[in-house]
Amino acid sequence: MLHEIYLLLTGFLIGICSGMFGFGGSSISTPLLRVLFLIPPYYALASPLPMTVISSGIATARYYREKLIDWKIVWSLLLFMIPGSVLGSYVTKYISGKALMLLTAAFLLYIAIRFILFQGKREKRRKKREYLVYPSGFFIGFISGLLANGGGIFVVPVLFLLGVSLKKAIGTSMAIVLLGVIPSIIVHAYLGHIDWMLTLLLTIGAIPASYIGACITVRMSREKLQRIYGTFLLIFSLYFAIFELLGI
Repeated sequence: MLHEIYLLLTGFLIGICSGMFGFGGSSISTPLLRVLFLIPPYYALASPLPMTVISSGIATARYYREKLIDWKIVWSLLLFMIPGSVLGSYVTKYISGKALMLLTAAFLLYIAIRFILFQGKREKRRKKREYLVYPSGFFIGFISGLLANGGGIFVVPVLFLLGVSLKKAIGTSMAIVLLGVIPSIIVHAYLGHIDWMLTLLLTIGAIPASYIGACITVRMSREKLQRIYGTFLLIFSLYFAIFELLGI
């Protein structure tokens, strides 16, 4: 029973992070499940994915009410992300679990550094370079399928670099995650990578938390949001990388 309670609390934490920062939660849940519960790599990667649909749906509804979703970007990126995520999910059967875990750690570290480097800089409206952004959706989809996450953690900085406000980038990313993660769920379920009881416990914890997280972001200043986002991911990604390299 204590184990189940810890999983519910973990789902709550994942939901808070997901709602606040615009990703489905797999990027955080995978390291947590490995570090705290020693869940086998493939299950740690894929089991949180179905939870993502519900938690991101709840957060998306909150961002939609605040008009923080750019639907043109959502549909344009998804057009390229969906085939990429299917291919990325399929490729996991040819890559070792440890390699996937280290890729996840490197992915988190990269995003953390990007956000910390932008901390304190003025938010400027840049001209959108669609010839770079939309084709990059395929790459984002491939990485999200490979690492079993909705891709939101990568979409947010891409949109931010293009001049989209941070809050709108998060809201738009949340909608992309909601729609784009479904192909990955189907493929990973087919490959037998999902522990459905684990998924259920995480989802129960994440449902209220994702809405709370979205509300926090709507009310928070951009500078504070960047600082919290970047610092949290930096510390966690370094710890997770060390955990996997030492084989704890």
